[in-house]
Amino acid sequence: MIHSKQVLQRSTSLVTQATRGFAGLFKKSKPTPKDLEKYDVVILGCNLGGILSRQFEKVTKNHFKIMVVFDRNTNEQLPIRGIYEQGKAAKTEYVLNAKLSIDAHTAHSDGIGADKVLPEENAIILRNGRRIEYDHLVVATGLNEDIQGIKGFEEAWADLNHPVFSHREHPSWRANDSKHQRWIYNFTNGNAIYSIPPFPYKGEVTSFNFFPAAQVWKWYASSGKLSPIHNFTVANANNTFCQYFDEADQFIKENLKKNGVDIKLNTKLVEIDKKNYKATFENTQTGEKTEQEYHNMYVIPPTKPHQMLVDSGLASKESGGLLDVDRATLRHRKYKNIFGLGEVNNIPTTKGFWNGFYQLHVVRHNLQRSLNGQSLSARFDGRTKVPLQLGQNTLTFVEHYYDQKPSSTNLLDKNGGIIAKLRYSNWARNKKSFMDYYLGKNYGPPFYRMKPSFKEVPTPNVMEALVTEIPAGAAQYTPVTKGSKSENAHP
Repeated sequence: MIHSKQVLQRSTSLVTQATRGFAGLFKKSKPTPKDLEKYDVVILGCNLGGILSRQFEKVTKNHFKIMVVFDRNTNEQLPIRGIYEQGKAAKTEYVLNAKLSIDAHTAHSDGIGADKVLPEENAIILRNGRRIEYDHLVVATGLNEDIQGIKGFEEAWADLNHPVFSHREHPSWRANDSKHQRWIYNFTNGNAIYSIPPFPYKGEVTSFNFFPAAQVWKWYASSGKLSPIHNFTVANANNTFCQYFDEADQFIKENLKKNGVDIKLNTKLVEIDKKNYKATFENTQTGEKTEQEYHNMYVIPPTKPHQMLVDSGLASKESGGLLDVDRATLRHRKYKNIFGLGEVNNIPTTKGFWNGFYQLHVVRHNLQRSLNGQSLSARFDGRTKVPLQLGQNTLTFVEHYYDQKPSSTNLLDKNGGIIAKLRYSNWARNKKSFMDYYLGKNYGPPFYRMKPSFKEVPTPNVMEALVTEIPAGAAQYTPVTKGSKSENAHP
């Protein structure tokens, strides 16, 4: 006679065997080890670089060994900085854990950044001295902000009780610390200054919050909260507000004048005297320096070249200190197994998150083909899309391609009408979509649920000819199927 205990044991054994059988049938590949001497692909940077790892692992079914090298624990999402500064996005939505962007199958450097790139040896050296070799390299390091490039800036910025603030959170602040709302909404008199550094810099157009500030201060002036003895000046180290798109530059200049904001072009901030509330500016054409008192100052930090890219010859003075890539294939001009992704690339278009995402599809496709020994059939058309806040609850987008070609929806409803209000509302409501990109829940813009595909090019020689003859601004994305989600319906 079989006891009930024996029946239970036999049943448990059968279930265990069946479970193991199904587990073997659907078993996933093991994560790539972190201690390999060589990888198929090494990615420098984990914002767009991490997202690239997710998409690349997905489309190649974890076929290649990939390592992401990064040196920061968090990534700030500049496209939603405006609504974050207005208190309409939580810090946990704006500041994301850097590792979230990296695919679970991909190896990573545990926050140890790269110190050297040795392109002639197909290797990098980490800051702890470890040498890692690669078959292909993707540089996605972004721009290198030079906080010390303005004397006295960091001390004034870090002090929560001093009216100098920026489009970033100071690393010394606690989770609930913020300066923007305190100083924008409590400005009552004196000089307000918005400082823009020389190109290139992070947040071009995206971080231009001077229109919402001007609107708030107009309300304050009309109600008596802001003294008549006040002034608002935008000090721009360049002669344009949008380096590669004149239409946006002209609109911004006209709208600033319309809002009564003074504009000082070719005026670079070089020093902040925190104790005496004085800022020193330098005329970039004459070298003349002037001093001005401030009571409210928003500063976009300057940038400097990544030294390891300069030392390795991947960037040069001729490339503006940026990665020297072909503007169509996004492959390095000298080293054919190196690609660039995002703001680090020396390409003539407005830098920003959406621009980086459009590049990502091209890099992902061309990287896979290069690893397989095929010609590069994806070409980047310079497409970009950056948000421009027109007021406290209105928003438009600067959208263009290479060579000044505007998108059909560029600066749509730029006068702040019902469409601009709806776009702002949609942007604020769908801010969590950035997390979907991070976690690889979709392919991101422009098609989101669909992977962009590219037309086949028969031979490498034909491809090289097409790269040089590509029409400026021509759209290169070809959807796989019909019914793709429209980008303009998404924030």
